[in-house]
Amino acid sequence: MKSFAIYNNKHGGIKKQNFHHKVFTACISLNLVFFCGNLFTSCDLDETPYDFYNTDIYYENTDRLNQGVLGVYEVFSELENYGQYWLVYDTDSDISHIQGAGNPGGHPARDIGHYYNIYPNNLWLQSTWSLYYTGIDRANLILEKQDQVVSDTSDFKYKNQLIAETKCLRAMCYFDLITLFGDVPLKLTYSKAQDDFQQGRVDKELIYDVIIKDLEEAYPDMPWAGESGYVSGRLSKGAALGLLSRVYLFRGGYSLRQNGTLERPDNYLDYYNKVVQYTDTIIDSQKHGLLNSYELVFRNMCNGILNPYENMYEVQFYNPTGENKHSSMIGTYNGPPIAAASPFGRANSFIKTHIFFYQTYDIPDLRKDVAVAKYQIQHPDGATVDTYSYYNDKNSYNWSPGKWRRDWQTFPIKHNNNTDCNYLLLRYADILLMRAEVENEIHGGPTQKALDCVNQIKRRAWGKPYQTADLTIDYTMASFSGKDSFFTFIKAERARELCFEGLRRFDLIRWNALKKAIDDTTAAFASYYTTYRFTAGDYFTTGKHELYPIPLNEITQTRGMITQNPKYSN
Repeated sequence: MKSFAIYNNKHGGIKKQNFHHKVFTACISLNLVFFCGNLFTSCDLDETPYDFYNTDIYYENTDRLNQGVLGVYEVFSELENYGQYWLVYDTDSDISHIQGAGNPGGHPARDIGHYYNIYPNNLWLQSTWSLYYTGIDRANLILEKQDQVVSDTSDFKYKNQLIAETKCLRAMCYFDLITLFGDVPLKLTYSKAQDDFQQGRVDKELIYDVIIKDLEEAYPDMPWAGESGYVSGRLSKGAALGLLSRVYLFRGGYSLRQNGTLERPDNYLDYYNKVVQYTDTIIDSQKHGLLNSYELVFRNMCNGILNPYENMYEVQFYNPTGENKHSSMIGTYNGPPIAAASPFGRANSFIKTHIFFYQTYDIPDLRKDVAVAKYQIQHPDGATVDTYSYYNDKNSYNWSPGKWRRDWQTFPIKHNNNTDCNYLLLRYADILLMRAEVENEIHGGPTQKALDCVNQIKRRAWGKPYQTADLTIDYTMASFSGKDSFFTFIKAERARELCFEGLRRFDLIRWNALKKAIDDTTAAFASYYTTYRFTAGDYFTTGKHELYPIPLNEITQTRGMITQNPKYSN
């Protein structure tokens, strides 16, 4: 059995909590009619339900309410979401690419990652879409039935906390949907047989309003990590505030509109001021911060140690037998290649990086050899030990993300591809970088507050105490010539600090910089590598690939009420 703990430091004691197992057990035993596999279109609502419970009266106490909330958490813990597919949705960019050049047809990851053939009937996109709407429907049921929950004074606070988690989870579903697909259908009631499922798309600005309302209503009723009532592995007040900051940051950025252009709102600074408000709430609380070691952040994850002090929220994964349900491919899909016979377990290493990203780190920067793994592990037939071999610079297109490498993981080897490693959704370092970015934009240049934020990150990266000023390495006002200079730095620093954590491609989109990043990377590959090219550069089309296509089944089953994204054909 896998063990989980809050990291034991001055910010909180150890609390064992196998949250992965609780989610897994709850979701295989609780056969409620929580979902239609494809919410709007593909569920036959006339068929006989397979559940034992009547959803109209199920939520009679907080124990059952908690089971329902676990069912919403569960939709994030699948290969079709954060366990595998989201790893691909974050490529190809200036820091990563899907392994394999040339014509990528025939493999959905290469099709999507290389922008080669992102077709509307792609099963990956359909599965992800359906999972999110499953989560939304489960959340809608809970919110619709919350008044049925009988709670006495002793657990009234607990009930409110569960409702708050539900709102936060629904917001997460909708935020991911509009990030991937743009305008999508909006449904805020639980699905019933008599409902009209032929709903059209809703302007994502209206969906942003719903997301923000859910998160702003949620966080006051959620405990800080480590406080009374906090459950290890679940969302906290800090996580909700951090997600709210991210939502406002993205709302203030560029996005692809239905007219085929990338635009940002005229009032984007209003949203950036909200980022200031919520990131400052987190920073001033002193409930979160950085660990002293960058490498330890990821070593902890590879050892099943939960540390919400820096890792403000991790999507949880666990399967007792290693099969696909509730497993991840973190460390196998996005780590260095490892032979199947190795005692570490196999890693097929599908996501790669390259020398051009590695060279953005300064020489003293300790993050570079955590973030990038230059080796593979082989285990020749008949051998008793592994053989490590390193790719040279000219073959550095084979270098891999290194944060969750399987040879660091201590989980039992239950499957060639699958692991129990969590997905890192939100980290305190991102709070600091968001704060610095909007500070620069609001004030027309870096301020001392912005410098304080980035200096904390730099000090740790260089092995220094991160909260202690260091005149030998700290950035000063003289380090930057102005707003544009600092923004260029922020774009590079977010890559160095947050690489492979599911944000890079979407950061580039909100900066209206994805096309330039792909063009520059294509040129760099062409000038340096003799046998390998950056395939995404052959196929990427701006004004199209900043969004994925709406799954074809949604369009056909709604008889065209749901329309397709720009430049895609059905």
